[in-house]
Amino acid sequence: INDYAKANKRSWKCDRYRIEASMKPFFGQYELQSVTPLVIERYRAGRLDKGISRSSINREITIMKRMFNLAIDWSLTDSNPFVKVKLFSEKDTQKERILEAEEEGRLFMASPSYLKPILRMALHTGMRRGEIFNLRWRQVDLEKREIAVLQTKSGKNRIIPLNEILRVELAGLKNRQDKGEFVFANPKTGLPYTEVKKSFKGACKKAGIEDLRFHDLRHTFATRLIRAGVDIITVKELLGHYSIRMTQRYTHSNQLQKKLAVERLAGNKLEMGSEGPNLLHICDAAPSVEIARPVTGSASIN
Repeated sequence: INDYAKANKRSWKCDRYRIEASMKPFFGQYELQSVTPLVIERYRAGRLDKGISRSSINREITIMKRMFNLAIDWSLTDSNPFVKVKLFSEKDTQKERILEAEEEGRLFMASPSYLKPILRMALHTGMRRGEIFNLRWRQVDLEKREIAVLQTKSGKNRIIPLNEILRVELAGLKNRQDKGEFVFANPKTGLPYTEVKKSFKGACKKAGIEDLRFHDLRHTFATRLIRAGVDIITVKELLGHYSIRMTQRYTHSNQLQKKLAVERLAGNKLEMGSEGPNLLHICDAAPSVEIARPVTGSASIN
């Protein structure tokens, strides 16, 4: 932590917590050379028995793997036993919870006033929770209608355009605030919020919305773009993904369009009889698909 993580990782505090809470109590009894793949498998099995998710265990194993690579670089050991241990598959643990338009209206009605602009920011930009909480006014250009997202998880800065709904929201928020540095600051302390889990969970419960996490608002943003026909490269850039593979998880969202496209072929064949269908004609002449949009007003999204 002191010799590497603090200088190289913005998430070093999370690493320190994982090490102190889980990894050190188990691995602390071993010398480096005594840690074998069997020992690691016993650790993973014990964590599973405690109900820890596979994704969390993977994060812990990844940290340990990096620690051993550093130990090799620093001439503390000669091998890394973690390279022989495969990570758990996380396909079954990935949650794809999308906030529907009708739920969005109920969520805003049930949310406290300070939470609403935070929710709107997440739904209209797809920004991560930390990016929203650490957003400063100097990063917001209301005239150009842009937000500069800095110090991102992927390490790449990005520019997100502001639609009219969010521009009006931010302009009103700026007029109501004192001259502070952060866009979403606690009025009692002037410091940015670090968590809204309690108020978000309370709003969901009041609105009758189940199994929704704050991060799902980012999923909702991406899914709505895909459903609206936005190309995957643009979605990738807006989300700030390092690789397009991370963005491809949202391509399932256009299943409706795929089904309609196939049905058009069937419908055209019925009209043309035994003649072969003209695919270009189908693509050009087919009626456009109306995409369901959220409710109007403060709970809408473009």
